[in-house]
Amino acid sequence: MQQPERRPPRLRLATGLSGLCLMACCGWALSCSSVRYLGIETYTPASITFPGDVKKVLILNNAPAQREAPFTSTIRQSSDSLKIASDSALVDFCRILGSRIAESPYFEDVRLYEGAYRTHGAFPSGQKLTAGEIRRLCEEHDVRAVISLDQLLFDIHEEVWKPSLLDQINEWHVGVSGILRTCWPEEDAMPNVIYLADTVIPRLMTDDGWADISVLTPEQLLHEVVDYLATEVYVHFVPHWREDTRWYYLSSHSGWKEAAAFAAAERWERAAAIWEALYEKADSPKAKARLASNLALASELGGCLTDARQWATLAHQYFAEYLDANHATLHLQQSYLEVLEQRIEAEKILQQQLNR
Repeated sequence: MQQPERRPPRLRLATGLSGLCLMACCGWALSCSSVRYLGIETYTPASITFPGDVKKVLILNNAPAQREAPFTSTIRQSSDSLKIASDSALVDFCRILGSRIAESPYFEDVRLYEGAYRTHGAFPSGQKLTAGEIRRLCEEHDVRAVISLDQLLFDIHEEVWKPSLLDQINEWHVGVSGILRTCWPEEDAMPNVIYLADTVIPRLMTDDGWADISVLTPEQLLHEVVDYLATEVYVHFVPHWREDTRWYYLSSHSGWKEAAAFAAAERWERAAAIWEALYEKADSPKAKARLASNLALASELGGCLTDARQWATLAHQYFAEYLDANHATLHLQQSYLEVLEQRIEAEKILQQQLNR
């Protein structure tokens, strides 16, 4: 299996703290004038590793449809005034999930079972496929695995949202619960189970600002909800790109400025060479900590995750020499070390998946 071409890291913002996920709770401790942030994309393994011979999969709607999705409202005089059927939402979910998975080169073919597979059964319990059904579906559709939507339920609440003091619009809170199972026909194969549990608030944004969602039909709103859900869920089945945030330290000294210029141009090897020379000459824990952190980033972007972990460990040790144990920067560096540990383990799984 050929891995998609790795895309180079791209700068998301030059300075500031907005838009950061890793630093959401402690990034305020870093001076904006001495730190530059960048967005990177990392190739991440799927949470489910398929057997090596699974090249074709079938997406199956095996969920009993709700006759009517439960609906409450603080706006309408009677919630019974709106009846919402979810049959089409189940079909949409399977179709969109299949499309998202098919966008990846991970499988040779992704097939969609037309219509609802299980047209009977006790509502709202989802009934999983039997071993015989799995074998028959794989034989009939020439696939080696089935991704089965066994349950997808909605619970909808309508209320008023005030985006500003002068404006108010209607909004929906859509509670979602569901079960997805991935099965293959071997006798001893245990299904991989994914449980869906989320609350989605669909909102419309126009050129004039937020718009009232009442302009959409309930079916259209549920379509937006399942589009979001399928996009969130597909990463369980295929390796995928994920956006992360990193940073490097700056200084007014000439060598630091030169290295920063190379880093801004994404010439990380040149930047790393200067940072390493500065590190060897540095005589303060603060300078060594920041340079070691920069070298960890350069190593990570160069694909040398073990080197990145070594530099990040050194950076943490130097930060600990002059910072209080509860200092946010120290916690931030510890978080980065944990991210690198996770990436090293994930890389092993990723290579296993790509070599299927």
